[in-house]
Amino acid sequence: MPTVEENSPPYSDADYYGFVLTGLFGVIDDAEASQCDPEGIAFPRQARDLFWAEFQRRHPGAWDPKPPAG
Repeated sequence: MPTVEENSPPYSDADYYGFVLTGLFGVIDDAEASQCDPEGIAFPRQARDLFWAEFQRRHPGAWDPKPPAG
């Protein structure tokens, strides 16, 4: 019987980066919706911006939308 991994589509390096970025976007959205301390929200935003810049360097054109300003 095939395992889950054998049935999963192959993911690229860009896909894995996308998973990380999507998670950061979600954390930021949840923190903002929960009215968390803006100073605390600044840290995942900073991480998002750093990962976003690295993602664009490593995988140009993989994602067209820009991250939300903030």
